[in-house]
Amino acid sequence: MRGVYQTAYLNTFANRLTSRNRTEGALDLGRAFDLIVGTSTGGIVACALVAGEPLSKIEDLYQRHGKKIFPYQFVRSLPWLGALVRATGIGNRKGDIALRSLLKETFQAKAVAEVYRSRGIALAVPTLDMNRHAAVVFKTPHLTRLNGRDDNRTLVDVCMATSAAPILRSMARLTEPGSGEATTVYADGGLWANNPGVVGMIEAVEILKDRGEARRPIELFMLGTLPAQGGEEISKWGIHRGAWGWRAGLRAIAASLDAQAVGYDYIARKIAELRGDGSFAYRLPAQCPSNELRDYLEQMDDARPKVLNALARQAVSDVDYAWAGMTPGSPLFAFREAIAGAPLINATPVEETNS
Repeated sequence: MRGVYQTAYLNTFANRLTSRNRTEGALDLGRAFDLIVGTSTGGIVACALVAGEPLSKIEDLYQRHGKKIFPYQFVRSLPWLGALVRATGIGNRKGDIALRSLLKETFQAKAVAEVYRSRGIALAVPTLDMNRHAAVVFKTPHLTRLNGRDDNRTLVDVCMATSAAPILRSMARLTEPGSGEATTVYADGGLWANNPGVVGMIEAVEILKDRGEARRPIELFMLGTLPAQGGEEISKWGIHRGAWGWRAGLRAIAASLDAQAVGYDYIARKIAELRGDGSFAYRLPAQCPSNELRDYLEQMDDARPKVLNALARQAVSDVDYAWAGMTPGSPLFAFREAIAGAPLINATPVEETNS
């Protein structure tokens, strides 16, 4: 559900630009970038950008249909009953069917290679192959070394695989393209690439080398989903805790996700710095969320309207906060210029009025 934050952030940023430039129409935001990388809910947003789908459609998917993707919202919001729903997987199959249906309405049968040929935007989406416990990145055919493994994979399948969050959603059983009836089970890419900034930076380095532009600076912009700050105070007896203390492993997963967000951010920035050519990896700024919103963020399956509205409202505020601190030559200014360079869809100038 946190994809609401990303879609609202990007839409608000684009709307601020079109309003400032006195034009009307939606920006084709995907065309502002050469490569788009996304994990989990961010993978759905990434696929929409690459395919040229309006982000308003994806935001609507979350806002209007979140309760279908995560059924029994009222029960999920209750402390003990919510824990029971998550522990038993009640509603996971129902939510899985709903999400696939909604994604089909959005992307139809569009395949990875088809979208790349028509749009020319590279895509990389991390997931986890559960049959081998192996990290996998679904890719468009943007490198000469690729063997076409993912060319006929649909965007729907890509989204289902990368967003298959353990406990909260079903895993994704996908038929492998070109392999007859062979299937593979995938889980959420966030298990190993919760922050895909490093994946994006390495992919960009290889793309430029492949194109003979190895010294071209890389501008990597990272937009998260406003995660709640992690961490815990552990008592002298707590250091000896077992499965009960780790909440059957949930605390270990949370610690891993939080650590990735910080560690991969640092690694991406360090790779950019070591290139020595003006490359950078920049995380788009966000303010500290309210105490109430932080409480909401503890449950990633909370699709109540007030929660989704709070995420969207936070995104709008964060865009204006970022805008106020924008200076020429800064990474944030470069982001604005990239967005401004995206073509308008059905754009018309706003007529001047006398007052």
